[in-house]
Amino acid sequence: MQTGSEFESGWVDLTDDEYDRVRQAAETYRESIVVRLCGEVGLRPPEIARVTSGDVETRTTRNGTHRFLTVRSDAESGREAYVPTPVYSAVRRYVNERALDPDECLVDVTPRRIQMIVGEVTDRAGEMFGDDRLRSVSSRDLCRYYARRLVHREQVDARVVQAVGPWESLDTLRRHLDPVDVDTVLDEFERSSVPGPGAADPTVEVCRAVVSAAFGVLVVGPDGLVEYANDGFADLTDADGDVAGRNVGSLYSGDAPGVPADTDEPTAVALRRPDGSAADAVRVATPRGGPGGTESGYVAAFLPREAASDVGRAERGQSVSARVTTAVEVLDATTAVVDDASTRTEVASGVCDRLAAAEAYEFAWVGSVTGDRGVVSTAWEGIDEPTAESLATRASESVDGDSGRPATERGVRVFDSEDGSGLPPFETDDGPVGGVALVPIVYGDTTHGLLALGASDDATFGEAERAVLASLGWQTAQAMTDVERRNLLLADSVTELEFRVESDRSFFVAASEHLGGTFELQGLVPGESGTLLYFVTMRETTPEAVFDFAAGVDSVENARLIRDYGDTSLVEFVVAGEEPATTLTDLGGHVAAFVAEDGAQRITAEFTTETDVRAVFDGFQSPFPESSLFSKQEVDLTEKQQSVLRAAYLAGYFEWPRGSTAEELADSIGVSSPTLHNHLRKAQQKVLTAFFDDE
Repeated sequence: MQTGSEFESGWVDLTDDEYDRVRQAAETYRESIVVRLCGEVGLRPPEIARVTSGDVETRTTRNGTHRFLTVRSDAESGREAYVPTPVYSAVRRYVNERALDPDECLVDVTPRRIQMIVGEVTDRAGEMFGDDRLRSVSSRDLCRYYARRLVHREQVDARVVQAVGPWESLDTLRRHLDPVDVDTVLDEFERSSVPGPGAADPTVEVCRAVVSAAFGVLVVGPDGLVEYANDGFADLTDADGDVAGRNVGSLYSGDAPGVPADTDEPTAVALRRPDGSAADAVRVATPRGGPGGTESGYVAAFLPREAASDVGRAERGQSVSARVTTAVEVLDATTAVVDDASTRTEVASGVCDRLAAAEAYEFAWVGSVTGDRGVVSTAWEGIDEPTAESLATRASESVDGDSGRPATERGVRVFDSEDGSGLPPFETDDGPVGGVALVPIVYGDTTHGLLALGASDDATFGEAERAVLASLGWQTAQAMTDVERRNLLLADSVTELEFRVESDRSFFVAASEHLGGTFELQGLVPGESGTLLYFVTMRETTPEAVFDFAAGVDSVENARLIRDYGDTSLVEFVVAGEEPATTLTDLGGHVAAFVAEDGAQRITAEFTTETDVRAVFDGFQSPFPESSLFSKQEVDLTEKQQSVLRAAYLAGYFEWPRGSTAEELADSIGVSSPTLHNHLRKAQQKVLTAFFDDE
């Protein structure tokens, strides 16, 4: 409900949930980018209209990598806006898919058109969620949301927000923030170091410092009684109540470690859970200084067993943190790999080169998962070819025989892991190789292959490192997809592949078999959270029967009737699971058509002429082993070029005077002006060549 103050001021104060709803209403990449630049970077429409990918600058601190965007005003001077990593990743995907040069505008339209784009998205959000309040949201409300979220919810210093935001002064920013009342004043002074209630009690200060720590913390008094335990300790031990007041010895399974005389070394301990079982951990403790220099108990921090293992390895000279740092650096560098690579194999080689060049890993290997040959080596660095082939053979053993997909695709597994959850030891003709992690290269529901990393002989891979490596696998798969899509976007000609699929893994195949209907693709649009929106015409079945069937299929999130023509119906399906179209899209293709009937689907997709057809076929057969390649042919006029040429003709672009300008045409299609001209000129050249060559 709109409050009185909102109505009077004309502002709409968005909650986080409401902002998410606005984001969900964006139907195109461009709409999504516009909304996020307003709501998460704090840009205004005139600023968005000037932004190029070359305006982004990377800066690195000891805690990670950050991006800033140079925002230019009319006077060519401006500020540096902070770009959160998720927004930067979205911008990079947008730039790669449209093959924008560094000096090309991200959103090549006028500021007024950007305001209209926001209005179209918020109108759609209001309709989707039945909330008329969302219809009133404008670009300035999104900037206001940006300020209020950072200051009030993220507790960012208002001076910092003003510096990176579009406000000329703190006074201008203050108009968007809540007024300061007495409770706010008291909260701030109690959080500060200004002397106040409890300031003389060191326990209070310690508790405030550690209350939100991600690890377990105990504050123990001189009498051995627990004075404070944070939530991290409760999570570590599954404690169902406050342990304050209990003797610290009762929290251990077995003998409790002694009181530290000084900051002690990491010590392996076993904490007692409520059910009597032990929670393995490592403890680091330090004494608290009491009045007059007397001891006043101690503070102990506890990390889970995984951390204890890392400490043990560190004592043996293993640099686990160095490996994690290397993985993070390569994860961040995969965007640069995409810029330098022109094929999926070059992406694999680039990732292997960067990993093997670091001291933390001894070798890196990438293999492709095939439908019938298991795993084949694609690229490697730091090992010879026989070892690479041995890795491919061992990796093939982890591929599920029925589905053709790696059993490790949902998580990192390790050869000869210490915890027994990994794979048998990996050996070559020269003997065993220890510490080898097998990482799935998966994007969406499509498996591109596997990445193997070798550390030292007795090294193991901790939980934190596995998490980073899993992200690296996903990022590598995304890089492979981005390269294929970029090449397809700029292609002068394409390879058209037609597949036949007989698998009830596909909703449309199963529906055609069970309902006896025919399903024909009319359009395919990316949705939220990896979903795809299928616009499909159906015949020889009813919408009611299809909706009932879809209700029992987990991968179909939603289905709605758009129009009933009598003999046929146009239906929108939101599909999140495995579908042939999803797989081909994730492999870098453009799905041009499909027809599903009688329990089989024939689907056509376009790829660049440089695409490794065998790799595409293997990647497609991984989730759909019952598929076959029906035909392959080269097409001179790509579907995008044909659609742009047709749109230009229908819009009167070739008439004199023109019925539409290039900017208007590009805006209606949803591409930048340079991209429009690129497609249009290539299409015109091919049509004219075909015409004059026939004479």
